[in-house]
Amino acid sequence: MPEKEIKVVLVCAAGMSSSLLEEKIRQAAAASGQQMELKAVDATTMSLWNYEKNTMDVILVAPQVRFKKRGIIKRSEPYGVVVQDIDTIAYGMMDGEKIFEQVLDALKNK
Repeated sequence: MPEKEIKVVLVCAAGMSSSLLEEKIRQAAAASGQQMELKAVDATTMSLWNYEKNTMDVILVAPQVRFKKRGIIKRSEPYGVVVQDIDTIAYGMMDGEKIFEQVLDALKNK
């Protein structure tokens, strides 16, 4: 029986490279049998995010927008969302499997 669907938001600068990474993370989740709702959004969209209406489990912050992380944490904290930086090497290598594992590890420690 599949586990509960994981809801993840990937925050990036403009969405170009993140859309490629998004697909690789989806493939890794599908290969493991884990249901995942994954959405890549730019930092501006994230700054307007309605955390109450659009619930999620994990927010992953791309290396180029790390400076936005503190504000994301402040706004998402009341909703119990895990916010993490995406590993820079995994991001550069477009390693969807490693980032998928990061999501699973983040939820174990929640």
